[in-house]
Amino acid sequence: MRKEVLVIYNPKSGKNGANAMLPKVVNGLCARDCRVTVYPILSSFGAEEILAAEDGKCEHVVCCGGDGSLNHTINGLMRMENRPLLTYIPSGSTNDFAASMGISTDIVKSCQALVHGKPFYYDIGKFNDLYFNYIAAFGAFTQVSYSTPQNSKNYLGHAAYIIEGLRHLPIGQYYNVTVTSEEKVYKGDYVYGSVSNSTSIGGVSLGNSRDISMNDGLFEVLLIKAPKNVLEVQNIIASILMQNFDSPYVDYFKSRSVKLEFASPTSWTLDGEFGGEVSSAQISVINKAIGLMK
Repeated sequence: MRKEVLVIYNPKSGKNGANAMLPKVVNGLCARDCRVTVYPILSSFGAEEILAAEDGKCEHVVCCGGDGSLNHTINGLMRMENRPLLTYIPSGSTNDFAASMGISTDIVKSCQALVHGKPFYYDIGKFNDLYFNYIAAFGAFTQVSYSTPQNSKNYLGHAAYIIEGLRHLPIGQYYNVTVTSEEKVYKGDYVYGSVSNSTSIGGVSLGNSRDISMNDGLFEVLLIKAPKNVLEVQNIIASILMQNFDSPYVDYFKSRSVKLEFASPTSWTLDGEFGGEVSSAQISVINKAIGLMK
């Protein structure tokens, strides 16, 4: 029986990688007796709109793009009445999620997995009324993903995020936050915070020793305290790069649900995309919400 496959691709991701991949993806799926419908992601008709229009018409969705494209695809999938299985073919600059999942850019393997593989069901995050695939974050580093020029991300990849992130680590600027988890309340001045389901953030590894699982119903919460001087900035950078999350400058824990409250509206990024400004963020895990073919 022929599989109905919807391919969504971002023509602007990476070094125009999705454009180069597309013919191979379509040929690979058609050769395996799939019926393929293709949509480009456009500013006027994004992944959410595409999936809403195609609800109930496909068994599989293929996303060709970067982490941002996948974020919009996930938001569309989570709102579908008949949620299809997902195949992700990364073509972005950093691809943190693909690295965490061990997803290859090999198109032949991806097509074979879609037709013959079994789905891996993993956790999705809910941020107020939005969804995220692997990270919701505020503060230093978070504007880097969507403010770094696309050509810099294309040519520098991970280095672009790290270089820009170090430049934006502020002294004297901080967020007074109350963070309430199921186990504990954290309150203080932080320069960065993230709730993630990933082994790396912006290309910086969180380390396999942290025992991160993509479908255990728990997300990792990382809070970096505000530095008071240049020496503390250097110590914070060293702690993160050395994966020392027991540092006095860092609070790190796991949780199913967390609420963050700010004195004023604060900008967030979801999977590298601008997530809006909120004074209160209720973040929770939806366990094994998406079936990923890999």
